[in-house]
Amino acid sequence: MTLTAGGRRLAAAALVQSLGIGLFMASSMAYFTRQVDLSANQVASGLALAGVVALGISLLGGVLADRYGARRVLAAVYLGRGACCAAYVFVTDFWQFMVVTLCAVACDRAGPPVLQALVAVAVPERQERTRLLAVVNVVRNCGLGVGAMAAGVALASDTQAAYRVTLIAIGLAFLGGAVLVLRVSEPAAPTAEGAAPKGAAERPVKGRVLPDARYLTLTGLNFLLFFFDTMLLVAMPVWILEHTDAPRATVSVLFALNTALVVVLQIPVSKLATGQRRTTRMLTWTGAVLAVSSLCFAASGSVGGGPAVAWLAAAVVTLSLAEVIANSAVWDLSIALAPEEQRGRYLSVFNLSVAGQRVLGPVMVTGLLLGSGSLGWVVAAAVLVVAGVAAERVARAAGERMRAGAPAHA
Repeated sequence: MTLTAGGRRLAAAALVQSLGIGLFMASSMAYFTRQVDLSANQVASGLALAGVVALGISLLGGVLADRYGARRVLAAVYLGRGACCAAYVFVTDFWQFMVVTLCAVACDRAGPPVLQALVAVAVPERQERTRLLAVVNVVRNCGLGVGAMAAGVALASDTQAAYRVTLIAIGLAFLGGAVLVLRVSEPAAPTAEGAAPKGAAERPVKGRVLPDARYLTLTGLNFLLFFFDTMLLVAMPVWILEHTDAPRATVSVLFALNTALVVVLQIPVSKLATGQRRTTRMLTWTGAVLAVSSLCFAASGSVGGGPAVAWLAAAVVTLSLAEVIANSAVWDLSIALAPEEQRGRYLSVFNLSVAGQRVLGPVMVTGLLLGSGSLGWVVAAAVLVVAGVAAERVARAAGERMRAGAPAHA
């Protein structure tokens, strides 16, 4: 696809800042444990606590985007993340680590919905903005991989100077992303009166604190459909290591397979998100494909050797397909179903389904799914099918309500 100048700058910004994230993800644990002398448990608990607290703080990003413009807020988020990385150079104890980490995670959680809000105003055409978000996602995955490999220099050196240079480089990467974002043109945001559909001037959108009921319901259902993230990052490695006879190296191979499939499939699949009916149908597809993936995981636990690896590969292939389908559908629908004058706030609330899954998902996996063995996967499959069908119906009803111009909360 051919990107506009603004689209190219957003994609470049995503690449630059994802290089920084990749560097940080691969080197930060070693830095905190070997140079700052924090324990692994302190780092893990600090990240978890910061993630919970940041859930609420991240909502401010959408509110500020509606008031001051998504471009300026996104640039500020990138600058904030860069400043936090630079601040880690001066961290010497756990409480300093907690303060900086809370700020860093809050910026991280606030960024995605503000980016979507900026794409929505910079690229008015619905299908093109979904494709741009697909390009951004592919670029981000590539940047994370390259950044993680580049972190090997600091890890090999294992000196305080090397880690500090890496942190400064990460900060500069975010600074570069902020500069690129500021060069994206952002049309003036519509007022509540100017954006309201004909015949709906009386709709009380401007004073509403929370999104309408259908949007909130869709957010809750997306929490379930985003389970693919927890399946990959938590359930898959634990299941392989503790419940199957597959070689340990299978974990890293399947992670690489997922990354490759997302990079290859995300843009082509995003082209399927055309029209409200077809896009909402993709939510049902997501639930169904995730159910197939769950059943493949279940099957891998009852066989050994090559068949187990084959079932696991099939599980990750279908999981990856569900991921790109879900991404394409929710990128489109979360923007299209939000009123323009409160788009940032709506998107920030919707993003709680993603952030919440990353906080609560591991608890659900370890406490419920994996503890039940193969039966847990079968139950998960049934829940995911129901969630997909329900999400399609809710999204379709919300779209029809919006087109009719009736009050969305009625």
